[in-house]
Amino acid sequence: MKNKISLFLTISFVLSTGLSAVFAQRPGSPFKGTINYKITYPDSKMEATQLAMLPQTMKVRMNGNKARIEMSMSGINQVIIMDADQQSTVFLVDMMGQKIAMKPNKGADKPSGKEPVVTVTSETKEIAGFACKKAEIHFGDEKSKASPMIVYFTEDIGNNKLFYDNEYRTLPGIPMEFFYKMQGMNMYMTAVSVEKGKVSAKEFEVPSDYKEMTPEQLRQSFGGN
Repeated sequence: MKNKISLFLTISFVLSTGLSAVFAQRPGSPFKGTINYKITYPDSKMEATQLAMLPQTMKVRMNGNKARIEMSMSGINQVIIMDADQQSTVFLVDMMGQKIAMKPNKGADKPSGKEPVVTVTSETKEIAGFACKKAEIHFGDEKSKASPMIVYFTEDIGNNKLFYDNEYRTLPGIPMEFFYKMQGMNMYMTAVSVEKGKVSAKEFEVPSDYKEMTPEQLRQSFGGN
């Protein structure tokens, strides 16, 4: 159980590092609604039963510069609440009724600071009903140039106003198909639907029944993992 919780929290931390900026909108072109993504794990060496325990979907609720990301796996539900204006992130973890709210340490897990170079190609494809452009991202060094990050994004939902350092901070749109690599495992997120509409302000509040913990306290509660 501890290993499963540790893996799930690692996935969440990795995602939040990038998504905290990916889903921040430019003032003047706010998007209100929900983007639903499916998650796949190509090239994974895990057994099918193990893969089935990992998050299979991701729901992103957005209201201007606020975002709420929801994921779940066997016995664990996770919510990441982000406020780009305040540059704040809160993790809500519900582990079989044990509810924890945690704010990551400022400056933790940030990339090296190299400015990502985005090259928008002529290749396009439709994702979830939106025309998306293909972009390649590298960091100026030969290694990343030889194997750039690939992302398909749309400018029809709104342009990003990035507030945090991350791989997508110079991308001129909302990622609709992208991936993260973690511990040698690729996680592919692909948008399957976009639902425009109001999102309640309560979605971005921390419920009163969640116990606040620091990252250190959370690690200690799981044996230091």
